[in-house]
Amino acid sequence: MYLGLRRERLLVLLKEKGWGKTEFARKLKIHYSYFHRLLKGERNPGSKFFNNFSRFCQEQGLKFEDYVYIKIKSQ
Repeated sequence: MYLGLRRERLLVLLKEKGWGKTEFARKLKIHYSYFHRLLKGERNPGSKFFNNFSRFCQEQGLKFEDYVYIKIKSQ
């Protein structure tokens, strides 16, 4: 099992808040190119992203659960 990112919902959040991708990456203390690859589905988010994003959600009054899901690896 691992966490997955609901990319579409995250993009909606950025649009609603008027945040650019570069600005949002800075808020999460991650590199823009890494964030860009996450949004395109070229990279899977790791623990650093989820830790920073969880903290960010708490600070902004957002529900972390709205933007992530649990993915189960099939064997």
